[in-house]
Amino acid sequence: MSFNKQDIRSLRQRLGWSLAEMARQMGCTASLIGKWETGASEPDSESLNQLRYLRNHVETYSEQIRELPQLEKEMGSRRVAQLTGRDLLKDN
Repeated sequence: MSFNKQDIRSLRQRLGWSLAEMARQMGCTASLIGKWETGASEPDSESLNQLRYLRNHVETYSEQIRELPQLEKEMGSRRVAQLTGRDLLKDN
């Protein structure tokens, strides 16, 4: 199955990644990811394989991916906008 520009952007957004993070994870540049997302360029076969792997990962682990990271959960439970390392060492 191939990827169009909307599929690539949607995948990146489902992962919660910026262009830079997706590029870092895939070993390419953010500019290249941007070109894929605008349709100015298409992924090569190796990149398509990486995208397929990521899509499979998202579909397999979609419930965990949607969950808030632990730090955000902790911040919400304490009703604070910011935590320090010292806060995390304290017992509730």
